[in-house]
Amino acid sequence: MSAVLHEIAAALAGTGGVGPPRAVLPLVALLRQLAELLEALTDGQYARKPVGVVSSSIGGHVRHSLDHFEALLGGLSAGAVDYDRRQRGTDVEHCRKAALEAINRLEQRLLASLWVSGSQPLRLSVLLTPDGPRVEVTTTLERELAYVLSHTTHHNALIAVMARLLGVALPSHFGYAPSTVAHRERA
Repeated sequence: MSAVLHEIAAALAGTGGVGPPRAVLPLVALLRQLAELLEALTDGQYARKPVGVVSSSIGGHVRHSLDHFEALLGGLSAGAVDYDRRQRGTDVEHCRKAALEAINRLEQRLLASLWVSGSQPLRLSVLLTPDGPRVEVTTTLERELAYVLSHTTHHNALIAVMARLLGVALPSHFGYAPSTVAHRERA
């Protein structure tokens, strides 16, 4: 994935102005890695459920992860993010082509955004229990970018298990946290 990061950074180098927060380039690389896996799947494999003992589909995990990107990017202008308000059952969940198109759109939004400081304050609304009130906390853009990166990596790990059960080869380091990759490379 580091080669992809260098390629993206080089492409942005001549754009001038404030560069993106540190987590943006790894997020783009993660989206590209996810797209690479989706290209290796058939439509049937993408929508199949259950996969082994996992009751959901790969498409369900992809949709869930991309919804978090959408929630964060969509909330920036208002300064408020709510990951709990998601569109379930969309085409992205059932159609590999729709997922690839959504990944491409998100990558373009991440790269084309006019970023402000990563310390930009945001309000985060979250439901802590199914029957409880919503809680609002203060956070930052950089922290939420890091959360979306971690959250997507976690779901990619689940997707990796499902892809292996379907006999699909995975991109290098797919579903592994950056700290795990770094540890393995040092060992």
